[in-house]
Amino acid sequence: MAILSADLAFINANVRTMDPSQPVAQAVAIKKNKIVKVGTNQEVNQLIGKGTKVISLDGKTVVPGLIDTHIHVADFGRCLLWLDLTSAESIKELQSLLKEKAKQTTAGKWIIGRGWNQNRFKEKRLPNLSDINVAAPENPVILYHESAMICAVNSKTLALAGVTGQTAVPSGGTIDKNPPTGELTGILRDSATNLVWQVVPEPTENELLDAAVLACQKIAEAGVTSVHWLVLSENELSIIQKLHAEGKLLVRVNVIVPDVLLKETIGFQSTDSLMLHVGGAVIATDGYLDSKTAALLQPYSDDPNNNGRLLCTPEELAVSVTRVLGVGLQPVIHAMGDKAVDTALRVIEQTASANGVRFRIEQAAVLNKELIKRLKAQKVVVTVQPKVIATEFAVWSATERLGERAKWLHPLKTLLKEGVKVAGGSDCPMEPLSPLLGMQEAVLRASFPEQRLTVEEALRMYTVDAAYCSGEENVKGSIEDGKLADLTVLSSDLLAVPTNEIEDVNVEMTIIDGKVAYSKRSLSC
Repeated sequence: MAILSADLAFINANVRTMDPSQPVAQAVAIKKNKIVKVGTNQEVNQLIGKGTKVISLDGKTVVPGLIDTHIHVADFGRCLLWLDLTSAESIKELQSLLKEKAKQTTAGKWIIGRGWNQNRFKEKRLPNLSDINVAAPENPVILYHESAMICAVNSKTLALAGVTGQTAVPSGGTIDKNPPTGELTGILRDSATNLVWQVVPEPTENELLDAAVLACQKIAEAGVTSVHWLVLSENELSIIQKLHAEGKLLVRVNVIVPDVLLKETIGFQSTDSLMLHVGGAVIATDGYLDSKTAALLQPYSDDPNNNGRLLCTPEELAVSVTRVLGVGLQPVIHAMGDKAVDTALRVIEQTASANGVRFRIEQAAVLNKELIKRLKAQKVVVTVQPKVIATEFAVWSATERLGERAKWLHPLKTLLKEGVKVAGGSDCPMEPLSPLLGMQEAVLRASFPEQRLTVEEALRMYTVDAAYCSGEENVKGSIEDGKLADLTVLSSDLLAVPTNEIEDVNVEMTIIDGKVAYSKRSLSC
């Protein structure tokens, strides 16, 4: 019998397989889009033929292709086209970057930027209307703070949005004014940022296509091989299909649509369901902790008359869940507050899943012992974004808002101990894309450190458990014979570097479907 010859082989590697029967290996052989051998150099050498591309990794670490279970790809692409202000260390530097952008932009066209932080500025103050007017007098400008919920704008933007000193302030928002004069400063906060964002023109289809292509490239560079693309608008579906048809969809995509777009997914065709498929539909049961709209069983500790609110009744949720299951998709139930999680679980407990579809609760932020027992009993997958957890505590004052309940906010260690599967994501572009940063946040968690994960537990969230979340654990999530050839090559072993340096580990190479989707440098062959 002829000996199988691999197309691609990695040797001299530190392979973290995430397969308990063979946790560590030295080499991996790939044929077409499948892994055909995981083992020692000697074992893989037997599969190396004349046509095999052999890459010696010189001790670099290989992990299963990383999976991001919560990313808004189209929005991420748009943000990549924005003015990057993260390097600005003063108002003057911000103005300089803005002036340069304005020179390259037609008068009257919008300039959107992101990433400034007044704490980095020498002036130690917020940018104001005058600062931005001087730098870009001919363009409407919106510059978002790195936290995304504060923006600085110029006079042209205020005029186009119709925002004046007499404009009613939206609930949960702030329009900053100069105390002595009452004049607008150009700073809008929280929900007030929507006043200007809503007048920004929608991008054209070609602009969205270009943005999504760039996003896919950046996703591959981050070592991510599969994403759960949370779609926000109908036109994103046609964008996804066009990218796939043109061979520009570099990563595997599990499309998650809003439940109101279920009809639009009918006829969503793909020639390769392993590269692209519609997997689930989001159903929102409540809002968010930062805006105090997450539904709680007891009032917010700093707002005794506010319990948040449910966005649907249990009966309405049950109807939506049945509709989603009826078209063969996974119900992705957004539930942050304990009341919302309870409502979701009551519906799940009364609903029979079909064809092995797993129930998934997005966030499941505020929990208690009883809710965790019920999550386990129903085998519900919880999906989280560890950087968002850090933001909840550091930026949105979760401890003050929840009081004693804050110890039950995203209790990841407890969930894992109780046997609940937890999958990781980024919520990019609201938070950074990097899954390595997400892992580091889960491992170093500052608030309630008893909920810290081990590095291996954190890695599981972005590999085997992320694959389990979408029912794909038999084809990806670990490095095993017969599984899809999705691999991430890292410069260092995540289990060996100091835990506060995990995010600094470099992604050297990303292999998707047996092909090199990204390589940082030419590796020795």
